[in-house]
Amino acid sequence: MTPDPPWREYRKARLPRGWAYPLGRDRIEKALRRAGAVIDSLSLGPPDLPPRPGVSAVFDVLWLGDARAGYSTGRVSPAAAGLLMRWTAIPAEQCTSIAQQLAEGVLDQACRWAADAPTMGNAWTSTEHRFLVSHRDGLLHVSRA
Repeated sequence: MTPDPPWREYRKARLPRGWAYPLGRDRIEKALRRAGAVIDSLSLGPPDLPPRPGVSAVFDVLWLGDARAGYSTGRVSPAAAGLLMRWTAIPAEQCTSIAQQLAEGVLDQACRWAADAPTMGNAWTSTEHRFLVSHRDGLLHVSRA
């Protein structure tokens, strides 16, 4: 692997006991590289507390849109144009199941989506879009907006 990661910025939250991420930074990096994706920011964030019954977020990839004003959000790298990947910590006991489902193709889909985002054309890239992976009743669900 090349020494530079496929992101400009990286953040990882300190987690409370009993919370974890289904995948680590290395596995996420490998998936991004396989897809040829470059993102502006990778964030491994804290859990949504208090826990809510029902659907919980696992991660999302967010295209902020390249037509936004730079004065409020700051400048982002031109290669990534505001492409963010944000992970939410989940209960540690769910990590194995979710990691297995992510390895069955969901993570690769998200990374391909991230790689394709900058090439989608002016109308698409000018607005915000999201690839969201959530967890409900033991299964991962993908939604794109």
